[in-house]
Amino acid sequence: MDITKNMPQGASYEFSSERKKRNSVQYAGNNFEQIVQRDNTAQTLRLLHEGKISTVMSSKLGAEEEMMKDAAEAVKFGSPYDETFAEATEIKELTLADDTDMSAEQMIDMIDGLVKDVQAIDSRVVVGGGLSREITETTLKTSNGFDHSYKKSMWSCWASLSYVQGDDRLGIWADEVSMRPDFDLKKLKEELAQKLEWSKNIVPFEAGAYPVIFTPSEVGFIINPIIASLNGTAIHAKMSPWTEKLGQELLDPRFTLIDDGSIDNSHTSKPFDMEGVPTQRNTLVKNGHIQDILLNKKVATQLGKKSTGNAGLHGITANYLMLEAGLKSLEEMIKSIDYGMIIDNSMGAWSGNPYAGIVSGTITMGLKIEKGKIVGRVKDCMYTVNSFEHFAKHLVDCSVERKQDQVMGVSALLPYVMLNDVVISTK
Repeated sequence: MDITKNMPQGASYEFSSERKKRNSVQYAGNNFEQIVQRDNTAQTLRLLHEGKISTVMSSKLGAEEEMMKDAAEAVKFGSPYDETFAEATEIKELTLADDTDMSAEQMIDMIDGLVKDVQAIDSRVVVGGGLSREITETTLKTSNGFDHSYKKSMWSCWASLSYVQGDDRLGIWADEVSMRPDFDLKKLKEELAQKLEWSKNIVPFEAGAYPVIFTPSEVGFIINPIIASLNGTAIHAKMSPWTEKLGQELLDPRFTLIDDGSIDNSHTSKPFDMEGVPTQRNTLVKNGHIQDILLNKKVATQLGKKSTGNAGLHGITANYLMLEAGLKSLEEMIKSIDYGMIIDNSMGAWSGNPYAGIVSGTITMGLKIEKGKIVGRVKDCMYTVNSFEHFAKHLVDCSVERKQDQVMGVSALLPYVMLNDVVISTK
């Protein structure tokens, strides 16, 4: 199919295609639930003509000519655009896909064993679980000669349990994500068993300001204001509180945050971004100093800089975030607290204005610590932190252990983080 058939004379184009094939097996209520197979394609065509740009998207395979026709119709009304599309260039090859395959029967056997093992923890629990394999094939072509593609594989394994006592319903979740299905199922089970044991006893908690340990699943929320403030769009628009403070030491010297989409043998990587710019290692914060910001081509030009390889479909985005580990183990952190909490899950912490730094959430999984020991689960509590202030003045430590999780939808490797003076409010 000739994508240039309906292209206006003198125009240039950029065409990207992402196809995802996903197979998964799912258990619910202690029993096999379903096999799910999905095959989705997302295509984007950007057309540049006479200094204006238009964008057309489609999920229909073989629709390139139709997309070009629509883009040509729309470009006369398009937004001004001063950049050019990627030119022919060498791209470093990364190994991002594993050839391991499993039949539906093999996948069911694997999760069936995990579900039965979790059920054995306590006869009163109701267990769910699943295993999925996702293959992503991405291609980017431009009329300027860029033509590259890559393939990625991502396996996900998870298990959950629900436990009811009286009018209290407890839900616990554990998962692993990897490029290949090399999961430690015993570790998943042990994580669920430990959380259940800690959570069965409901205990009161007094409102106040306390030392709090945030698990990796919660750390993403409390560092999000920092990442948002290092987005080039916010810097250029002067929405970021750090617009005039790049290079300064604004956070604790033990705080180092890196974005890197170029790691070989990792499901988190990609060789180039949505604009064909090679991904790279970006040290956003080094020992508390604000060092780099995330950029696409347009914002980089506006700021007199070069793109960092962080162009996404809907603007600038991180590729893979890594918060540097600390010196203490989680166990040591717990033992150091006389009265405080572990926050493992919350609701609402994603909302609000990130540039103000305030993060507040309703705690849905909070564990009370007394005299260095976890004594039970708390209910009806909220937490509030100011990310800028707490990571500057109240960081106690980051743990030696790190886990794969997410920061607002972006893959991340995060430690447990202990902060002092976290405000806990109660009903």
